[in-house]
Amino acid sequence: MDNPEQYGEDDFAELVSIEDESPTTEARLRIEMEGMMVAVSVPPGNTTHLLDAAVAALITAAAVFGPTATLKAVPEDLPYWAAVGIIGLQLGVVILVAVSTFANKLGNPYRLPG
Repeated sequence: MDNPEQYGEDDFAELVSIEDESPTTEARLRIEMEGMMVAVSVPPGNTTHLLDAAVAALITAAAVFGPTATLKAVPEDLPYWAAVGIIGLQLGVVILVAVSTFANKLGNPYRLPG
């Protein structure tokens, strides 16, 4: 195998561990928000499933918070059918993203059964 240093500087040399964490072979997902932190780590073989779960959570959040934000922002004089149409388009985009994201994984032999 080639020596990565022969092509230039090490890209990871300046990375600093967060909160004195040591390097590990586990796949980690960390989400930090004001007043809240969620950290999940899984064995490297389950990285795909961790990312699938994160994408599914984001799609679910978009399906819930998108229409809610629209209902709060819609002016009172806007006809109800227009608000319903906007929300329908938002949900249609979320459904399209979900289907295009997960449709190719249905036949994947590495997916967990179930």
